[in-house]
Amino acid sequence: MRVVKADDYQTWFIEENGFGILIDPWLDKKLNPDSSVLLQRERKESSSLSQDELDKVEAIIITAPFIDHLHLPSIKQLNNKVKIITTKKVKKILIKNNIDNPISCIDNQVMDVGPFKLSTFPAGFPYSLSAFCFFLESDEGKTIFHEGHKANFHTLKKLKKKCDVALITLDSVKFLGIITLSMGSKDGFKTASLLESKRIMATGTKPNEIKGLIKYFLAIRQEDDLTSDEFNVYTKKGDEVLL
Repeated sequence: MRVVKADDYQTWFIEENGFGILIDPWLDKKLNPDSSVLLQRERKESSSLSQDELDKVEAIIITAPFIDHLHLPSIKQLNNKVKIITTKKVKKILIKNNIDNPISCIDNQVMDVGPFKLSTFPAGFPYSLSAFCFFLESDEGKTIFHEGHKANFHTLKKLKKKCDVALITLDSVKFLGIITLSMGSKDGFKTASLLESKRIMATGTKPNEIKGLIKYFLAIRQEDDLTSDEFNVYTKKGDEVLL
């Protein structure tokens, strides 16, 4: 299994035997396609993925209904035969915006996605009803865990599942300085420890680059040094792990 941090934010590319999966893809340079005073993020370079890699994409996993996870222009760039796996809420948004890709909604069952098995669980508070985390396991038994916001420690302790690499947040973002929207390194390392993973690939990176009115309500602690004696930490666009 090949795991690639496909941009400087939270797009991921997973590949096994030529079967590609995109997670929360943002493929161009402007996050919000409309003029918005509330939320925007722009960059000089788009994703690190080549056209050959994009041509391998057979499925997209969309973990939340927010624009930085559900980026409609990026979905429209891809073949409309690519399967989308997401929640019922996101499915309604996709249909409303004339996305005609095949869509499967998550449930409590393990889903077969090409050479992978997908197991989904509610995200941590305050995202429990709107977003999900998941384990993705290859036919060879290699497993990744993805949580784009805040881990649900109660669920992880109960599951007692392990993974080979954890795709989790390491930069702290809090709404009004109180409600955690993104884990810092302390909770991120705790998550990896619960999963017995020695590899962490950071998602939701560079939160300071968010612009708009929303930023006035956010307390952001972006960590520049994430070196650890316990974990191998990957934070840069283009970083990849082979499992």
